[in-house]
Amino acid sequence: MSREIFDRDTLLDLTVNFIPLGILAVFIALYVALNPWGWDPLFSTLQFGLITITFVLLAVLTYLSGKAIEGDERRFGGGEH
Repeated sequence: MSREIFDRDTLLDLTVNFIPLGILAVFIALYVALNPWGWDPLFSTLQFGLITITFVLLAVLTYLSGKAIEGDERRFGGGEH
């Protein structure tokens, strides 16, 4: 029997993190596709590094938050209607 990683309520709780992840992904895609200021080794690396590190850290935080929410719901019986 296959069980999903997160249930519907947990995904609803995590949407506050999905929206900024989407915004960061759009900025990364636009900066790669359009490259409005050209390529400078120092500034472009800093720009992509800051956006990418923020995206990765927020994705990890979102996953860990989801696991913590699921663990609390199982332990304390939350989310039962």
